[in-house]
Order: sequence, then structure tokens, then C-alpha cells
Amino acid sequence: MYHYTECGLSNVFLENGVTVDEIDGEEYTSIDDLNGLHRAIAQTIVDSNKPLTNEAFRFLRIELNVSQKMLARRFGIDEQTIARYEKGTTKIPRTTDAALRSLYMESQEKNNPVSYFLDLLADTEAQEAAQEIRLQEVQNRWQIAV
Repeated sequence: MYHYTECGLSNVFLENGVTVDEIDGEEYTSIDDLNGLHRAIAQTIVDSNKPLTNEAFRFLRIELNVSQKMLARRFGIDEQTIARYEKGTTKIPRTTDAALRSLYMESQEKNNPVSYFLDLLADTEAQEAAQEIRLQEVQNRWQIAV
């Protein structure tokens, strides 16, 4: 199992789809379908009923390919506020959490309304999501490991 910390998340583990080669005493890691892997990670984060962590917030922003400044402008807040969310020094408001998830879904052309995410976050009865995101590659596509 490969602990995939290079994505900026501390809780992502890959069960397969990874090749580690040693060349001249140095280890080199390559990942099959990196773009598909990042889409699977982002989708897992977006579908989670847990509030976004600072790591997950940063991951989604990067996957959206927007700067802190651009995202702050879109949300009508200061750029430093986004930086504080990503550093974990300021709590991410529920509305900002839902808005970022919605922006990601929109970027993937999946039309889930913001209310869906607000309901998901407000559902205190829902089971707490796993602390680790475990993924596996099956038939050249990344999915949640079973």
C-alpha cells in the first residue's frame, strides 16, 4: 500500500496503480492515470458528509486550478482568509465549504445544488466518514477500495 502524501492530503492510501522503481539507489514513484486519481480523490472529498479539512479545502482549490486570490474574489472575502482556511488557523464556514464543493461539481459538469451539500453537512445522524481515503485502480479507473 502506498501512502500518497504528494497530493497534499495525509489520509490517502493507494492499494495499487503505483509503480516504484529504483534507479541508481534512488526510488522513483509513478502513478497510473494521475488525473483520474485526483478526480477520484476530489469526488470522495466532495461526497463526504464531514466538513472540509484545511487539507481538503486546499486540494479542491488546486484541482479547480484557481489561486487563493481568485477564489477569495469569487467568495467575496479577503485572500488572507483563504490562506487561513488552508493553514487551519480559521474554521471554514459551512457556506464556504458547500460553495467550494459546488464549484468543484460544476467544474465536473455534475449539477448538484448547493442545498444538497448543506443538507449533507447538516445531517448529524449520518455515519462519520472514514479517516482514510483508500482507493484502488480497477480496469484503468480509480475507485474507492472495498
